[in-house]
Amino acid sequence: MNKDLKQEAADLEKQLEQQIGTLKKDSETWVKLGGAVLAGGILSYGVSKMFRKKKDKKLKKLLKELDSEGNIDKNIIKKTKKQKSSLMGSMGKRLFMVLLSIGQAKLMDELSKKAANVNKKA
Repeated sequence: MNKDLKQEAADLEKQLEQQIGTLKKDSETWVKLGGAVLAGGILSYGVSKMFRKKKDKKLKKLLKELDSEGNIDKNIIKKTKKQKSSLMGSMGKRLFMVLLSIGQAKLMDELSKKAANVNKKA
């Protein structure tokens, strides 16, 4: 009885060690993937900001030239200023789509379980 319990405890510890090892390997993969995504996001943000600055500089230069010539009105400048896009709006849409797909996957899982139970009963 005591030997059986010790053997079972040793087996459980071995299984736990294997699961922890698997979890560590999987988490390394997720960390690498997350780092790559983060680096790509930062890179794309920097590139877009760089191009946006160039465009803004050209527009400001053009507006200064027109203003110095007297061909521009202050109301036109206010109308031409573009509203900045919000990061939270697009993130909210993406988060909604992710949650929707997770919900759909869970619903399909539940429906398949119910179908399997009906097939077992029949």
